[in-house]
Amino acid sequence: MGKVTLKIQTLPNLIFDFLEPLKGFIFLFPFLGFFFFHVWQGLEKAKLQRTIHERTTAKEELKRKNDELKIGIVSYTSAERIETLYRRTYQFLPISLGNRTVTIELPPIPESPSKSKP
Repeated sequence: MGKVTLKIQTLPNLIFDFLEPLKGFIFLFPFLGFFFFHVWQGLEKAKLQRTIHERTTAKEELKRKNDELKIGIVSYTSAERIETLYRRTYQFLPISLGNRTVTIELPPIPESPSKSKP
């Protein structure tokens, strides 16, 4: 029974003796942790900036394509083009009032004076 208590009493000494060579690392750990955190933060920042740049480029490309599609819609649905296609399809037959496409542009609605003054 005496040997067991002797080993328990020397256990902290064994642990300290085992950790003695790592004492320098324990003092350097905050500096190494700061260094690795700084490097990791720089890498993450670079990765996010690259992602932002790629997404911004994709956004600009999509805006350009959207503008081209809007121009295409306007040009392909214009009344003049539809009328020209109709004349070509039916060999320059006169267009009756029932087959004519009319585009009407409404004037803007004026704001009432009561809405502008609260």
